[in-house]
Amino acid sequence: MSTAMTPPLAALIYPDERHDIEDLLEGVARRLQQSGRQVGGLVHRQSRYANGNKCMRLVDLRSGQQFEMTEDLGAASRACSLNPQALARASVVLRQALADGVELAVVNCFGQLEAAGGGFVQEIAAFVEAGIPVVTAVAARHEAGWQSFTGGAFVRLPVDEQALLHWCRQQLQREDQGDRSC
Repeated sequence: MSTAMTPPLAALIYPDERHDIEDLLEGVARRLQQSGRQVGGLVHRQSRYANGNKCMRLVDLRSGQQFEMTEDLGAASRACSLNPQALARASVVLRQALADGVELAVVNCFGQLEAAGGGFVQEIAAFVEAGIPVVTAVAARHEAGWQSFTGGAFVRLPVDEQALLHWCRQQLQREDQGDRSC
């Protein structure tokens, strides 16, 4: 597929049990930033609270600011621990990256919220509409929602650093040539 035909939207579709996808996204984004490219967006980091519950954070690729996306509801809690205020604050990072005209956007994942039409879908759509390339990760369990959201107009990338880096560089080359169309 030629560069001019490649949609400015790519997804790493990964097996549900794979948990290193964020390291791959962040590593490639950091390499591109170190080479002088304007890459913005959010990546995911996960740790554990003292009680063993999962603690999820989103990190702004440009500033390093962190957003704790979960709340520690206690060891016995089975309730949703997503912090909606943190989600709203993190979305500002993506909107600011768009306003600043980054060359490439990284959106940590297309997950359960996005598959239901929420989360960062508006921000992803805004980047694509502006012609700014976007890359994200999609767990296999959310692939149907991703297909529905994109209408199939995306590049499916293998979970491979070189493939991701190649796609990003291809998109940045198109940016350098002044082509922000699909």
